[in-house]
Amino acid sequence: MTRRTGAEIDRVMRLLGTDIALDYPGPSGWWEDADLDVAQSSGRLPLTTDVGVVAGISAADQLLVNRLKTRRGELALLGHPEYGSRHYELIGQPNTERVRNLIKRHVLECLAQEPRIEKVLDCQVSAGHAPPRDLVRIEITVRLNGVATPRNLVVPFSLAVEAPE
Repeated sequence: MTRRTGAEIDRVMRLLGTDIALDYPGPSGWWEDADLDVAQSSGRLPLTTDVGVVAGISAADQLLVNRLKTRRGELALLGHPEYGSRHYELIGQPNTERVRNLIKRHVLECLAQEPRIEKVLDCQVSAGHAPPRDLVRIEITVRLNGVATPRNLVVPFSLAVEAPE
């Protein structure tokens, strides 16, 4: 593998973009209940705290999760009616092969709209347990624009209907 020049690395970082950093407090890979991440200044006194920022590969992981965790139409009032996924329409359905195939279809449709993805290399939706319970695992492998190494991500999804609070 050849080394990239600084200009090539800068181009990739621009392709992947930057975003406000989100902190996911649960166990690794549990993409729920995100909150804004904070960053503290270093080298300056007094220390200041500001909203954190992610860039490059970290921003790419976050953008993939955000796109999948957003219900299509949820951002319509902000001018993005097609952003997000439709797999949430399947909440309440049984965890069967047919439903998992529908989830996969919706996930692939969702990822196809992301301009920073060059190609979806793999997408698997599996029952997390035998016999299947409400939780499924969405495993995706994508090649991002300008990035040679594929990104692997596992996003859990529950088919359970949440009880009203």
